[in-house]
Parts: sequence; structure tokens; C-alpha cells
Amino acid sequence: MDGVPLPRGLEGEPPRHASDPFADLTDPQRDAAWQDGPVLVLAGAGTGKTKTLAAAIVRRIRYGGIPPGRILSVTFTNKAAREMISRIEAALGPAARPGWVGTFHGLCARQLRGEPEVAGLRPDFEIYDADDSRRIVRRVLKARNIDAGDDDAPTSQPDLLKQICGQIGWFKDHLIEPSEAGQRIEGLIAQATRTRTLIAPHTMRAAVGIYQEYQRCLRDANAADFGDLLLWPTLAMSRDVSYRSRWAERFDCVLADEYQDVCYAQYRWINLLAGRHQQLFCVGDDDQAIFGWRGSDIRYLRRFLEDYPRGSQIRLEENFRSTSLIIAAANAVIARDTARLRKTLFTRKPAGEPIRVVRFRDGGAEAEGLADELMIRHAHGYGFDAMAILYRSNFLSRSFEEALIRRRIPYVLVGDVGFYQRAEIKDALALLRISTCPDSIQSDEAVRRMINIPPRGFGEKALECLEAEAAWRQCSLLVALETAPLPPRSRSAALAFADAVRGHGEVVPETLADLLSALLHRTGYWQMWRSSKAEDAADRLENLRELVQIAGSFHAARDLLDHAALAGSGPGEDKESGERVQMMTLHKSKGLEFDHVFLPCWEQGIFPPGFGDLAEERRLAYVAITRGRRCVTISHAGFRHGKMEASMFLADIPDTARISGWDHGNHPDRQRK
Repeated sequence: MDGVPLPRGLEGEPPRHASDPFADLTDPQRDAAWQDGPVLVLAGAGTGKTKTLAAAIVRRIRYGGIPPGRILSVTFTNKAAREMISRIEAALGPAARPGWVGTFHGLCARQLRGEPEVAGLRPDFEIYDADDSRRIVRRVLKARNIDAGDDDAPTSQPDLLKQICGQIGWFKDHLIEPSEAGQRIEGLIAQATRTRTLIAPHTMRAAVGIYQEYQRCLRDANAADFGDLLLWPTLAMSRDVSYRSRWAERFDCVLADEYQDVCYAQYRWINLLAGRHQQLFCVGDDDQAIFGWRGSDIRYLRRFLEDYPRGSQIRLEENFRSTSLIIAAANAVIARDTARLRKTLFTRKPAGEPIRVVRFRDGGAEAEGLADELMIRHAHGYGFDAMAILYRSNFLSRSFEEALIRRRIPYVLVGDVGFYQRAEIKDALALLRISTCPDSIQSDEAVRRMINIPPRGFGEKALECLEAEAAWRQCSLLVALETAPLPPRSRSAALAFADAVRGHGEVVPETLADLLSALLHRTGYWQMWRSSKAEDAADRLENLRELVQIAGSFHAARDLLDHAALAGSGPGEDKESGERVQMMTLHKSKGLEFDHVFLPCWEQGIFPPGFGDLAEERRLAYVAITRGRRCVTISHAGFRHGKMEASMFLADIPDTARISGWDHGNHPDRQRK
């Protein structure tokens, strides 16, 4: 793409007088904000990218003479958009607020509202969310005599529903409309055959026809899903010169945040809008590209200067968040990514505390050790809200929840439900509850939950019949099975379930853990998840293993059931408490920062896991370390469902930036402000 002359008023040098709204910018931030034409700002972790992006907008309005309404700035979250608007208004006042600052979906919805006919819609169209979309796909499947089943069940049919919805989303992210999907899919299948790539061709082919019918249903309802909001305006700009001109000429510059996270449709939309004037200002960091699994493509950031040969690239490398030893550790880990765009973080902050690397005997000892350390630091004057536990996968949270609950340490799970609130845990505990008193009405609610999980052909009508028999006889549901007028298939399946939970003909287990494990196997629940192709099946199996392990520390089923019930209303669920330890996955932590960061479970097979993109896992390790402002602790266990080896990423941290153990003689309270 060739450069074009700058719009009026964008020449000149940054002002440097007393009233300068850019006075608090560093020289690289100022230089970035003052660049024209295509600009890529490589903004490392904690280098002030939002401040720089907002300054670029302020500069274009105040010194470039660009009306606020002719600036478009796009980001990924409403929170980031609000922060950007707040900074702009603080510098220029509310009257200078740009009208086109928002998320991709929000801005594209406005564009589609302007000319909905490009999507075959009428002006008052509805926008459907993910739940609405699933319901339509389910109806399409049902019309084709394909049972989509229950969303919460892990059978092949609900998994098919999820796969079809995901495939339709993939089509739209890649700007493939229904009429083109069949040809594109056959090309992908042929390519996968040549490269021996593992895909599911039958599902992909099935998705093509369902996609066409699904889209027809949307148009009949005068509705658009989230993918449509980006798909149709982008396709229209790609194909219709007049339409593209109408929209591209509305803006004198386009600014994009988190450019490393864009998918193909977002990339095309941004570049089509900026193609005329080429005043494109992108901020991103390929070292923090951690969402490839959900469609983002790091290649668009890395090839920016190929797309715009006359463009400029500016690095923001001064970190304002972390101490120098934390930065040294992060730099060492990410330096081994040979494909990255080169930059090296530095900070003017003092050295601070080295990274603490702590090895524990097993996972239980690790959880207890971290909880003890949280209490120690709290006693030294640090608020619980200054601390965070960040882990690779949700299933790892259980042991830390348990340890915090026992010490009454308030915590919050960010973006996740508590361990005992997860569906598979509730299912397993329901089986345990039934087994303790199978013939009591007290177990009926658990029976209702589990009598058709895994699916046994015992549907709603069969359950209504059973409940009517139980009400007439005034007995429990399992007792009513003996006389309820059920269809033979339903009766046989339900009686087999009753025998399984009662354990007829089985050796009495010696421990509660043995009993729970036996129930999961006898009822087919364990095998249901083992044979499931659901994306989260492995996590659910890990959660079930954790529960069996927990059961080993209780003597009676009632004790475990009471413990689980009380844990659901423990400190972690206290929404009124403002001071809570933050617990979340590493992916959820991106963009956040904490004084004290604990990074547990750094073991081979867990982090990095034994699958996926190793380079992306390395970037995730970099993101994890750079969440810490003052202290970062990395821990690993020698045993966790088997013997474990320390994560390969630990070996990358130089000895000068790390220390083994807690080193309480040099505790972080000595560094307290």
C-alpha cells in the first residue's frame, strides 16, 4: 500500500510548553502520538499503551484540526473504550469526545444500522447473542432430525451443537458467506489430507448446510448475530467501491488497540476503512498474543510494515509497572521466541525482590504453602486485594480455594465459578447423596438431577410418571420405580441406575474416596466424560479426580456434603467484601496488575500443557510474570496426579533474577512503601 499526503494540520513538532497536555509522556510515547501515516506502536507490557493511544487522538483533534466525529478508534472491551474516552475528555473536555470510540461489535453494529440492506436486513433488525444463536442452531438440527440434546450434557450431540456453532463463527471470522462455505470447506479438507492435519470433515461438511439454513432463519427474523455485525459491512466494503468510499470517507484517521488480537475479519475491516487516507495508528504487542485459540492471528501485526512499506514502527520499552528483577525474568523468558519483533523492556524502578521459585512436595502442600504466605504478607500490612493467584487452567483452582476457605481468607474467582458450583462436581455429589439414602425422599432432588445423566432414555414424560407414582404412594422416587407404569426401556434403564447407586452385588468400598470413585464408574458418569469430545472434557475429568482426592480426607459422606455446601457460601462468595485475593486464569489476567502475584503449578504437562502452540504458551508465561508490580512467586510440585517435572520456562529465568524458597529473612515487607 502506498502512502498519501497528510491531511491538513498534521505537520509540525510536539509542543513543549507549560500547558502541554502531553507533558507526562515519555519521549517515545510522545513521538508515537505525533507520527502520521501508517504507524505501528509496539507497546510492551506496562509501557503505557492506553495513554499513548489516547494522546494520539488528543493530538489529532487539538493540533491536527481533525473534528472528533471524523476519528474512529476501536478496541476489544467496553472497559478499554471507556478508559480511552475518559482520558480524551480529561484533556479536551466533553465537547471534544470522539463519536466513534468503541468495540468492534459496537462500531460495526452502528455501521450496519446505517445501511442494513447490505446484510439483507431491515432498519429495525435485532441483534442476537450467543444463547439466541444456539437456540436457532438447535432448531435447525431438530428440523434435520438431529437431536442436539441438553447443553449441559457431554454427549456427542450437545458437543455437535457446540462444534457447529463454532464452525459458523469460524466462517464469519474468515469472511465466508453461506454460498461460499462448501467450496472453502472442501479446500480445507483437501489441504488437511495432504498435510495429515487432524480435522473432523463430516462435522465441517454438516456445518455448511446448517450455516445456510441458520442464516436464512436469521434473515427471516430480521436479526443479526455478533459475527454478522462484522461480516456483512466488511464484505460490502470489499466488493462495493461506492459503499467503501462512503464509509472510508467518514474518517480522517483510524486507530486500533490490541492489534495482535485481531482476526481476519477485524483486520480487513480496519484496513478497508483506512485504505484511502492510510492514517492508521495501531497499538499492540506480539509478545502478549495469547488468544490464537479463539481466532486471533499474530501475523497481521508482524507483517504491518509489509502491508504499509512507508509506515513507521515505534517501540515502547519502558515498563512503569514492575521492578527491574521482574522485568529481567520476563525478558529472559520471552527472548527465546525467535519469531518475535525485537524489543527489550526496561524500567527505572529499583531492583526489588528476585522472583521466588518454590518447590513443594505435592499439590496439597503447595496450596497450604501459598495460603500461609498470603497470611504472612497480610500480617505485614498488605491488603488481600493486592494479591493474586494466577493459574493456567480453571481446574487448578480447587486446592487453592480449599486452603483459603480453611484459613478464612476472602477471595474471588474472576471469570469462573467456584469448585463446588461446577456442574460435574454437583453431579458427583448428587450421586454420593443418593447412595447414602437411596430410598429416602430426601434424595429425590438428586435423583431428578442424575436419573438421565448419562442419557438413559428417561425423559421428562417418564419423570412425570415416576413423580406421580411417588406422590400417590408417598414414597421416594427410587422406591416408586418398582410400581410406576413406565415404558419398558425407561424402566430398565432407571432400575439399572438405582442398582448402580445402591451398589447391589458390589464389594463395600473401604474409604469414601473409593465409594465416590465406584459410583462414578458404576453409573457411567466417568466414562461419559472420558468418551466426550467436548473442549472442556479434560478439565472436567481433572475436577472429578480432585473431588475423589478430597473425599479421601473425609470419613463420612455427610461430612463431605456439608463441607461442599458450606464452601459455596464461604469467604470466596462474599460479594460485599472489598478486600479479596483475586484468583483467575492467566488468560483472564491480561491487562491487570497486582503488587503480589503467585504463579502456581508451573510443571511440564500443565504449563506448558502437552498440546497447543508452545510459542503462545511462552508468551503466556511472559504475560504472567509481568502482572507483578513488586513480588512474583512461581511454585511447582513434585507430585500432582503423578510425578511432575518443573516447567521448562523456569530454566529460562537467570539466576541473578531468582531465588529458591521464600527467603523470609528478606521478606517483601522491607520494601513496603
